[in-house]
Amino acid sequence: MVVKYKVPFLAFLGAMIVMPCANTANIEAVLLGEFSPNRIDLTQMKPMAVLDLLKNNSNPRLTFTHRQMSLPRGWVEITKLDNACMYNKVKTPDREKLAIFSRYPITLYPPLRLIVRASDGQKYANEFDFSTLQPSDYKRYGVTVNRSYGRHLDEQISQQKDALFFRDGENSVGVMVEMLALNRIDGFVEYADTVNAHLQEGLIEFDFKAIPIKGVDKPLPGYFACSKSANGQALINTINEAMSQKAFQQSLIQIHDEFSSIDDKSLLTSELIALFGAESE
Repeated sequence: MVVKYKVPFLAFLGAMIVMPCANTANIEAVLLGEFSPNRIDLTQMKPMAVLDLLKNNSNPRLTFTHRQMSLPRGWVEITKLDNACMYNKVKTPDREKLAIFSRYPITLYPPLRLIVRASDGQKYANEFDFSTLQPSDYKRYGVTVNRSYGRHLDEQISQQKDALFFRDGENSVGVMVEMLALNRIDGFVEYADTVNAHLQEGLIEFDFKAIPIKGVDKPLPGYFACSKSANGQALINTINEAMSQKAFQQSLIQIHDEFSSIDDKSLLTSELIALFGAESE
């Protein structure tokens, strides 16, 4: 069955550079990421309502603009800039050497899936096992360079490099979808609602099936990550304080509940409730 989603909840991945405004009561954040050209005012998009939550609950007050930047470039810039942040980032030991992460995740990602052509769906069992991949299978599966897929998948990918296709550069999802539609790859790892969000832009018509991946059955948290500097720490402190408020937490849960897919709604909502409850004890 082809996966269908209400709205592109995960379409707002990005990063940001933070600059104090003339008014010391504000901190201006320039979001860096891959944004569609027709999406001008990010904070007015429903999936971006989480940024409004941060603005309304932060002191000093956060304000946001945006700038295009690829994921690999973002991780380079965060080590060069005194006041840079990346947004919706998976926490790993290597990344914690480069940046300070927020206490709470700003987003819970649904479990990653292997995205394949709908016509090929019957060729796969109930789940896909990366550990069984062999170059001799003559299958080509795509992953994105410099992206973390969580500890389990990162380990699997590192052990199967010869059997995978690595995509670098901007618009990785769009390129992967096009390559899959043209039979240049056999599948790629992505969130099903991210693929659906790309297809909703109407640039290509394509039916896909999302295959569960063995060992990947829990939500993956995405955090704010800021420069290892005094300014970066100040921003993280502001974000942590805003996210510690019950009103923020309740609204964040509501956003996930409203904009996540039907299949993932219960999983993400219950995980957030448990996370905030455990942290407050």
